[in-house]
Amino acid sequence: MLPPFPAPVISYVRSIFAGANRRVSEKIARVPNCSEPSLDLTLIEHLTRYTSPRVVAPGWTVKLDVHFLGGLRHFHRWEVADIGILVFAKQGAHIVGKKVALLQSKRLYPKSHSVLEEEKVDYQIGFANLLPGGSVASSIAVQHNFEFTDSSLYKALKSEDEQFKAIREFEQHKHIPVHYLFYNPWAVPTAYTVPTSSKVSLGCRIIRSQDLRAAMSSKPGGQSPTFSEVSGLCGHAAAHLSGWRLEYFVADLVMRCKEGQMFQDLSEGIESLFYRRSGPIAAAMSITIEGPESQCG
Repeated sequence: MLPPFPAPVISYVRSIFAGANRRVSEKIARVPNCSEPSLDLTLIEHLTRYTSPRVVAPGWTVKLDVHFLGGLRHFHRWEVADIGILVFAKQGAHIVGKKVALLQSKRLYPKSHSVLEEEKVDYQIGFANLLPGGSVASSIAVQHNFEFTDSSLYKALKSEDEQFKAIREFEQHKHIPVHYLFYNPWAVPTAYTVPTSSKVSLGCRIIRSQDLRAAMSSKPGGQSPTFSEVSGLCGHAAAHLSGWRLEYFVADLVMRCKEGQMFQDLSEGIESLFYRRSGPIAAAMSITIEGPESQCG
């Protein structure tokens, strides 16, 4: 178990991830067809603003470290998680607790118009993608409407595809739970018009992969869950109906030992996740909380 942290520590971490949640949701509102990896980057970039240690209570210091490697999907490999979170509890100079949580991100797709997916060819073309397409490019002032409803799909999440199976097998063999991080707009139903003048609270939500698999067990292979089908998988309390908010998951569930997995050393499936470039993860962060020896045990 992680030691109990004082309220200012929990509040500080919660506020960091609440800000990241707002940044990601705001991006969906302003760029409704942005790619899923770009939302990962927005989340990670926001967290890099907090990598300097901060004293948040007398004797208590919190530090975030963030490292982004990039995904393997363009090299015919699949990540079991896009983002890994490590929590280290320190008592003075000594580590007294370690925990890991794994997030596989999926965005909600609009009912109208497509999402700009990242393909292998985009890496081959490179910066040439910035050039206007063709001699007669379409006007950037043409309006497009992006609508999100209860029947909108997490289209990149498909039952029984390679990634779906890889996550199930990983949990069975490594005994480390994986959670889905769902990127949502601020509200559902909603619609955004581009060029935008939209207001900017739904945001990023977390759901256990095992709960999602159970809910999708009756679906044929290749089917994607809708927004309404994932509702209620974290309980029916109004605050958690669409899943746990990102900041609540990290600060109130992982750091308070209600979600995630404790570990003692790297041999417990952690080394292959975080310490190998060919490992099945794209980005990682660590949250280190250091307290006085008399209060952190």
